[in-house]
Amino acid sequence: MTQIKFLSASIATALYTLLASGCASAPQTGEAPSAQHRELTHRERAVLLIELANASLSEGDATAALENLFKAEREDSGLPELYHSKALAYFAKHDSHMALAQARKALEIKPDYSDAASTAGKLLMDLGRSGEAIPFLEKAAADPIYREGYKPLTSLGIIEYRRGSLAKAESYFTRSIQNFPAASCIAYYYRGHLRMKASRLKEAIKDYDLASQKACAGFADAQLALGMAYEQSKQYQLARKKYVEIQARYPQSSAAEQAVSHLRYLP
Repeated sequence: MTQIKFLSASIATALYTLLASGCASAPQTGEAPSAQHRELTHRERAVLLIELANASLSEGDATAALENLFKAEREDSGLPELYHSKALAYFAKHDSHMALAQARKALEIKPDYSDAASTAGKLLMDLGRSGEAIPFLEKAAADPIYREGYKPLTSLGIIEYRRGSLAKAESYFTRSIQNFPAASCIAYYYRGHLRMKASRLKEAIKDYDLASQKACAGFADAQLALGMAYEQSKQYQLARKKYVEIQARYPQSSAAEQAVSHLRYLP
């Protein structure tokens, strides 16, 4: 799903101040009013409220996000970003059907909105409607200036992986990795699975390792897959080290439980 860009507390406070004052630039004490200190338009207020909603989503508060998005909709109901943010908020509240309806509404307003197309495709895929998902995902993936194109490419790869079209799946994952190497955590992970299935253990290990580095460092399932690949390739010391690391870093996770189970049977 599309990530929300984080707003710092200071920026969020500044947005609240602008909304509270109702002015595009609040005057300083003793300063005479000027054209700069005009009332915000309805659209400007809506944009600020959407930004505040996105900040709430970044902090994991989908309810606060929806509160601001409903206010934004009363100010201006014609912004596609409003409905895309609503889609993300409903998804965070585990209401995929409402989220999909909001993503579709964003696309009605702006048909070439790649973020919304990617989100709609991912939601349809998660709902088991892969055939409907593909056109949305292909459209987003074909956008040459979409900075998060790894998302639809990875989703397309997962659909083909689940269908058993492994060569096609690998081509999507590889495209994601080639074009967006730093962000393709899940593409590396699934390509690692494909290479494990083909007994290409060294390549699988490399992919799982890349799926758990830098921006992907918190991906516990990739860490576990790497440990299992080490174990299958009889690199038992590396496997043991990885399983112990998983226990320490993710003590309450299912990955940690599985790591403990694998540790018991290492030679």
